[in-house]
Amino acid sequence: MSKQNESAEIVKDRVLREATRLFALYGVNAVSIRRIAEEAGINHALIIRYFGSKEKLVTEILHRQITMLTGYYPANPKQLPSIALDNLRMMLLRALNDEENIIKLIVRSELDGLAPEQYVSGQDERAANLIARWIETNQSDPNLPDPKIVSMLIIGAVFAFVSANPWLMTAVSLPPEEYERRKPEIIDTAVWMIARAIGLPPDTGL
Repeated sequence: MSKQNESAEIVKDRVLREATRLFALYGVNAVSIRRIAEEAGINHALIIRYFGSKEKLVTEILHRQITMLTGYYPANPKQLPSIALDNLRMMLLRALNDEENIIKLIVRSELDGLAPEQYVSGQDERAANLIARWIETNQSDPNLPDPKIVSMLIIGAVFAFVSANPWLMTAVSLPPEEYERRKPEIIDTAVWMIARAIGLPPDTGL
């Protein structure tokens, strides 16, 4: 199919994909509508027609991607802790392996001054809040750490590893080239921390 015959949805998806990549690499403020159009192989007027402005394009990308990331973790309070923790492990590992661009975009958007309320509505559920609620539901002792703080630390760690893993690795005298190999170990440690936050003993098999 030639680009002239492409449907609007195909063009929109390509714009969203290219914009996500460029914003993640260079930041929202450094990327123009014309640059995105050039990379997507379309006239820049189409982006204005479909999305209205660069700010609205960023909002659309973030809203879609955050909704998708949240969908990876179907937090069910009645789920056995071992099953829920396995699901959480898969979600966090997927974030490290497959969602680098969207995480970098969220970080860059924050640095560029885009407030979260501009792209996350009050009705949207975020993964961090789902995790916090699940921890709270499963905690066995009121003296255990605040579930929201635990969730914030875990999600913050994922964002940090995606955005600055060479710096983090060298900061603790680990070779940066070992990062890819040690991703599962990093996530297993994060899940172990969550297990401790709900009161499971350190030697619990996860």
